[in-house]
Amino acid sequence: MPEWRDIWVLILLAVLAGGTALLQNRHQPLSVDDLAIRQTIAAQVAAFAAEDGAAAFRFAAPELQAQFETPEYFMAMIKAHYRPVYFAQKIDFSTPARAMEAGLYLQSTFLVDDRGASHKARYLMQKQPDGSWKIAGCHLLASDLIEI
Repeated sequence: MPEWRDIWVLILLAVLAGGTALLQNRHQPLSVDDLAIRQTIAAQVAAFAAEDGAAAFRFAAPELQAQFETPEYFMAMIKAHYRPVYFAQKIDFSTPARAMEAGLYLQSTFLVDDRGASHKARYLMQKQPDGSWKIAGCHLLASDLIEI
């Protein structure tokens, strides 16, 4: 017959095992939309690095494409006003995208540019009627992060 001490040890082990399981599952897997949003941003950054204006322009939302009209104008604006994005050497997605209003999400990222400086970028992402994601805007913020 088991002693009470043995039963309490088993209960303690069960509680510890349950707590460990909960801690291991505290990070939910990313949604399909989060993965697609991250892929879209990363692909545009890769297009900038390759100096492929046509590819980078394809990731812009229709409103941005209408505003800048050509990949050349778009690339000139990015080079002039979004240098950290254009010359990003590293990108980190620290949190999932946050829903704003119907079809719009906000994705925060940290970038390291070619000079080693870190920047925070907030991307406004727009879901298209075909289910794809396009970049509707980007807001750069100062970052005091040293390394990402």
